[in-house]
Amino acid sequence: MGAIEEVALGSSLKFCRIAEGGLDVYPRFGPTSEWDTAAAQCVLQAAGGALLSADTGKPFRYNRRESLLNGDFIALGDPDLPWRDWL
Repeated sequence: MGAIEEVALGSSLKFCRIAEGGLDVYPRFGPTSEWDTAAAQCVLQAAGGALLSADTGKPFRYNRRESLLNGDFIALGDPDLPWRDWL
């Protein structure tokens, strides 16, 4: 495994950094809202990455709950990375 670097940016900017190849993984275990992630998820997926639920491993979907708060997630530049091994 390579070096781990903490990056202080908002969630959507981290997704964009992953999409451009500047970061590999962004795990988030704290509150975010759907508006923090929805548009950037589109950018990330268009670049070949994925935004997955940390609980289920399935892609994020929106407007499915009464709350606009997201659950825990992991954003990946390469969806085939063994991210579950790191949790």
